[in-house]
Amino acid sequence: MAACFDTFMDRIQKENMFLLDVQLRQGGEIVDHWSRFPAKPRFETYSASKTFASAAFGIAMEEGLLRMDDRLCDAFPEEAGSASGPYASEVTVRHMLTMTSGIEKSMLWRDGRERKYERDWVKWFFENANFSVRPGTAFLYNNANTYLLGCMLEKRSGQNIREFLRDRLFAPLGIGNPEWMDCPMGHTIGANGLAINADEVGRFGQLIADGGALDGRQIIPADYVREMLQPHAVTAEPIPGDPPYPAHYGYHIWLDDARRAAYLWGTFGQYCVILPEKNAVISVVGLQSDDGSSNGAFGASPLRKRIWEDLVEQL
Repeated sequence: MAACFDTFMDRIQKENMFLLDVQLRQGGEIVDHWSRFPAKPRFETYSASKTFASAAFGIAMEEGLLRMDDRLCDAFPEEAGSASGPYASEVTVRHMLTMTSGIEKSMLWRDGRERKYERDWVKWFFENANFSVRPGTAFLYNNANTYLLGCMLEKRSGQNIREFLRDRLFAPLGIGNPEWMDCPMGHTIGANGLAINADEVGRFGQLIADGGALDGRQIIPADYVREMLQPHAVTAEPIPGDPPYPAHYGYHIWLDDARRAAYLWGTFGQYCVILPEKNAVISVVGLQSDDGSSNGAFGASPLRKRIWEDLVEQL
């Protein structure tokens, strides 16, 4: 048992943070775990879902279904005719993976109006997106990037992301019958909506820490995992420090270069922090109202500060 885990839990309780599950893995084994519910039910992990989607895109590239230089508009020739902006034809898979697609504003937020009232999100996207920034030059976090990539994969493979990953990723990790929300047209949303527990997200984090390999079998291509964990864009998202400093972004995963850490992050307190050099994985499932938001109004997170100070820096 790590002393830092007890310190973290004590401070979480004193600061009245509302967590559901906390787990620490070291050396591939669970060494500390706390759960509000002994049955370990699944809860939505919000944008932590994106990194699972990234795994699907990496596997699809290995299978020849996607390429980094595939263009978004080529995948949707009928809908792309309504796209506006000078750079619509230049956006590629690489740009969407790194959140540098050049779209003027973020779209498909978890509580956005379009999520509630639009039926065909692909059509709505091309009618409303403005490709006003040269792709690859600026970071803008956007759920639409993940959703459209998932729709591209579905066109090429005949399976939505959930079904594509069922036997390729979820089954090897022991994640049975994954629960992942679909849009009204039946496409897996990808950007959020995946419900899992700390055990399951921890196994996925361990897979990333191990370079995509599990029991001698390469689940996610090793080359993709290496590139996934490289900094492809700088963001305005703060990493706790004195002073705080900006996170980088890989292929649908956040990066703390100073501490050699990568992390999945979903709003309201969903974290999976991966420390490959320490062979450690920290998983947190929460309902913390001041950790992000569902409409993009982010601020400094007291929970993230606590995770970094009490766990990441102490391991």
